[in-house]
Amino acid sequence: MPALTTRAKLFIFTELSLALLIMVFAVTQWSWSGPGTFLLFLGLSAATGTMKVALPRVQGSLSVSYVFLMWGIVNMSLGETLLMGYAASLVQAFWHSKRRPTILQILFNIAVITLSVGVGTLAFKSSFMYGLAPNQLARIFLAALAYFIGNTFNVAIVIGLTEKLPVVHVWRTSYLWSFPHYVLGASLVGAVEYLKKVMGLEVAVLILPVVYLVYQTFNMHIGRLNQAVERAELDKRHAEETASLHLRTIRSLALAIEAKDQTTGDHLHRVQTYAMELAKDFALAPEEMEALRAAAILHDVGKIAVPEHVISKPGKLTPAEFAKMKIHTVVGAEIVASANFPYAVAPLVRAHHEKWDGSGYPDGLKGEEIPLAARILTAVDCLDALASDRQYRKAMPLDKAMSIIVAESGKSFDPRIVETLAKRCHELERLAKSTLPPNMVVFSTNAMVDRGAAPDAGYAAGSNSTSPRCVQAPEDAVRELSILNSINLQPGRFDSLEADLEAIEKQLHELIPFDCFALYQRRGEELECVFAKGAAALLFEGLTMKFGVGVSGWTVDNRTPLMNGNAATEFGVERKFHEGATLSSGLSIPLESEFGTIGALTLYSYGRDAFQTQHLRALLAISSKLAYQLNLDFAGVARVRMEASPDDAEVGIQLGRLSEVIQGDASSKLYLRGQGFALHPELAGAGRND
Repeated sequence: MPALTTRAKLFIFTELSLALLIMVFAVTQWSWSGPGTFLLFLGLSAATGTMKVALPRVQGSLSVSYVFLMWGIVNMSLGETLLMGYAASLVQAFWHSKRRPTILQILFNIAVITLSVGVGTLAFKSSFMYGLAPNQLARIFLAALAYFIGNTFNVAIVIGLTEKLPVVHVWRTSYLWSFPHYVLGASLVGAVEYLKKVMGLEVAVLILPVVYLVYQTFNMHIGRLNQAVERAELDKRHAEETASLHLRTIRSLALAIEAKDQTTGDHLHRVQTYAMELAKDFALAPEEMEALRAAAILHDVGKIAVPEHVISKPGKLTPAEFAKMKIHTVVGAEIVASANFPYAVAPLVRAHHEKWDGSGYPDGLKGEEIPLAARILTAVDCLDALASDRQYRKAMPLDKAMSIIVAESGKSFDPRIVETLAKRCHELERLAKSTLPPNMVVFSTNAMVDRGAAPDAGYAAGSNSTSPRCVQAPEDAVRELSILNSINLQPGRFDSLEADLEAIEKQLHELIPFDCFALYQRRGEELECVFAKGAAALLFEGLTMKFGVGVSGWTVDNRTPLMNGNAATEFGVERKFHEGATLSSGLSIPLESEFGTIGALTLYSYGRDAFQTQHLRALLAISSKLAYQLNLDFAGVARVRMEASPDDAEVGIQLGRLSEVIQGDASSKLYLRGQGFALHPELAGAGRND
């Protein structure tokens, strides 16, 4: 049992003082019912003190001796009944007790018995109660009610004060269920009183077998109740352990995401500390606080679905990248929902980027539509992000970060939360630092592992670990440079894109051994092959694939070249090469313009690991010029042969003819400027973003 609090000790002292007054009154009003009768019922009370049952949820027990105490209240003096109660209480405290009671516990038990018998006697024998309820049976039931309240509520008060629990809650859950047994005891006493008038006092002895039957019934009921409590506690413990396991598992995942985001577990600890303190200020319900505690850890777990190059980008995001980033709220909520927490965590994870004015994501919730716990999480997460180092900026001083939050009050954040956070931010920062766990997990992201000669599948062909480093002969370098310069002059030389690409394909053969050449254009979230030449070219014409699928899809999705990728993956699982026509290797580069990735150029070979580093270098050397020209062609600009002319006005007229086709396309105008042409006034005014 927990140590008694000062308030609990003060209450016990008050109880003892009142009990002493009742004892003094009992002595002054002493009367005997007869030595034989008193000794008989004193022995019966002591005997029934051994018939005790353990109480569920609390330390303590109840006995059926209260039946004889009720009989004493009706038929004997207050002093005699108190002595019967003391005898029963002492036997109950020491009989087969696993732990010997302390002096204070014995005194408290005596005080409770004294008060219970005192209020019960008052309820049965006072002149006021005689006037209110002349019927003896009615007064017996009133005395039983008074005894029940005095005997149980005083104990509940001490438990509540000691364990800091609501007294009424303790009494309702631990003692109220026993009231029917007190009613049964009162009924039994009433029945004996009726029979006594007919058969005499000796009939009272017959009450003992009935009391024993009551005890057995009471004991069976308590046993079933204890079993039910044990099952409920076991189920609760199992649910808590399962939820705790889920939380620890997803916490580990969240820490891994933080490492991927180049931040540490400190961020999660600070956000959780800030959020829980503000939750107390706003008096969140216990289940809401538990949900917020979990959401503070798991709010960014959905970043596992965001490409790493977007998360770790050392700069501002493009619209396409931001679209990828926003899905982390939806995916995070789905991950958390799968954990089956016993409280609503997923809605908080989903809503932690919603804004007070409705401009947030993913659902555009506004004001009070956003859960209060999510509004708290949004504000503290943003504050800590501003005050922490990121790969794209240094940490701001806390006051400066707080001023940004304040400036967004009523727009991004709930004004009430901002006001409270502004008052407490320095206090919360100190609290977070002082409570940082000493064994905080730090991932070894920069560790170097020397063991392990090579992956089971071997290294990528052409890498330094598999190919001897070769020094290119001067004449070969001059030849390569000449071919690359010639290729870079090809785009725009002919009347059609197809003619340009055929010329480029032909010249590339002089540098790179490949069997098929394919150009893919980006269309939304898919790639479409718009030009293919060489072996199996028919299989590629019109081929479409989603980002991330195949060699070309992976290249565009990650904006990274891929050498000797598995060419068969271009067709997914639905389409395959014909037997005997399987291309094995793919060399792919993304084609980038100032507006993002516009497509991919991919070379294929029948040979396994056919491409080398110098082949990739050659493709990269032509990628920039090719991307600009393709951006112009993909934009739908008509191809016009530009003949050398000393007359700038003539050049301007030829460019002016393109204005109806371009219709303000910024990329086309930038490309033309990149070629050294001045834009015709009609063309220059076609759009604002020029």
